[in-house]
Amino acid sequence: MFYSYSRASYILKDKWDCVPNCQIPETAGTVVDYKWHHISPTSVGYIAHNDYTRIIVVAFRGSADANDWVQDSEFSFDPWPAHVPGSMVHHGFLSAYRAVAPNVTSAISRLVAQHPTYKLVFTGHSLGGAESALCAVDMLSRYPQLKQRTYIYTYGMPRVGNDVWANMVEKMSVPAYRVVYESDLVPHIPFEWLGYMHFSQEVWIHGNRTVFCGKDHESQQCSGSVAIGDYNIPDHSQYSLANWRFTR
Repeated sequence: MFYSYSRASYILKDKWDCVPNCQIPETAGTVVDYKWHHISPTSVGYIAHNDYTRIIVVAFRGSADANDWVQDSEFSFDPWPAHVPGSMVHHGFLSAYRAVAPNVTSAISRLVAQHPTYKLVFTGHSLGGAESALCAVDMLSRYPQLKQRTYIYTYGMPRVGNDVWANMVEKMSVPAYRVVYESDLVPHIPFEWLGYMHFSQEVWIHGNRTVFCGKDHESQQCSGSVAIGDYNIPDHSQYSLANWRFTR
């Protein structure tokens, strides 16, 4: 169901009434608590809660067009977070997240205090997945007591940082599911030879099967086995086929 939450970030207005993602049974009854739309650098998303499923959702919107991502050549690194020496993340993603971080983290803090037993889920598609991962790390750095409540679900997320970043995310030991559909190009950029690496675990939707790829960062048994010439953009919009959730 978390793909529906991430997809809703593209079309959601003030109330949980978007079609079709707000209408499925798993998301019914969701209440939108906070929204943002920062123009430059662009960051769009919302925070909501659901009293029936007892979750708090933080969703970041991705690019409206995967071609925009392919044309983006801003692959430089920034050191972040400051307390992890050697951790480097994508300059553009971090700039977008930092533009909204004070208000977003404040809103999350208020909501987790109001609902102390609810699970906290960070989600996003494409660039939204990158921002959601940054936000999750930021919140856990500030409030490590949230670790047992936190989950990360991303869909078609590009690489966010270097190997130190990826290892740091894994050491947080929160359930993180990085979903890749078939031969989607976006999860394979920025390229590894630029120093980027994904964190685990990948969940590959391939041939009508869901393959859990383990703790091998980027398993060559999963989407890493796809030849670079076979990567494509259309698969980036097929994640409705991965609309499920896991439990701890």
